[in-house]
Amino acid sequence: MDPSTRQDRRLALLVLLVLACHTLAKARLGTLPELLWGCNVASFLIVLGLWAAEARLVGAAFLWHLAVGEPAYVLGAVQAGSTGWTSVLAHTVPALAAFRFLRRTGLPRSAPFLALAMFLALVPLSHALTPPALNVNLAHQRLDFLRRGFPGQWDYRIAFTAGMLGLLALGDLLAARLLGRPEARALSASAG
Repeated sequence: MDPSTRQDRRLALLVLLVLACHTLAKARLGTLPELLWGCNVASFLIVLGLWAAEARLVGAAFLWHLAVGEPAYVLGAVQAGSTGWTSVLAHTVPALAAFRFLRRTGLPRSAPFLALAMFLALVPLSHALTPPALNVNLAHQRLDFLRRGFPGQWDYRIAFTAGMLGLLALGDLLAARLLGRPEARALSASAG
């Protein structure tokens, strides 16, 4: 096993340890359904992607954290006035591990679309499996500012999805400037 694979797998185990601590904290608080939040699922995808050296999984999950998860987490923590230490770890360690991996591989072009697909799959699951009071992945209550402009069910869904894709596309644009793309790395390697 080459050194980068060994390092990626160590990082995967570290992220898994963080997720285990976060799961225990959620169990103690009685909020285990919150593990379906997009950030937690994305973190688990980072574990799988790091272990299997699958840049598409890592890229989509990283982009979710960067463009949607971390801004929403910070906003929620500021509104609540507090956050738990496992939440801080769950929102930093996976994203940093993914960033390290993607610095080497580049950010796949499919990342925003896969991240959106993950979220679109999570919303009905969250609606079916989580209590309405937790509003996991906004599956039970609509965003007020968006609901006012789009009061119908389908126009709201379309507007929400378009907004989510816009955030992911913006995050993709910014992250790709920093991380590069796998295709560009392959071209420069073959030219060199």
